[in-house]
Amino acid sequence: YVCPHPGCGKVFARQFHVRRHILTHDNNKPFQCPHQGCHARFTRSDNCAQHQRT
Repeated sequence: YVCPHPGCGKVFARQFHVRRHILTHDNNKPFQCPHQGCHARFTRSDNCAQHQRT
């Protein structure tokens, strides 16, 4: 499965992964790190959770 975004062309083994990847192209990052003073934002909740563990 290939990302349809112009200029990307990234290839994924699963359709679910390409759909999840497409979210990175719209710059919508609804998940914000809850730690005071940290302004990191993420497109996926699991990436935000991973960030919080580090």
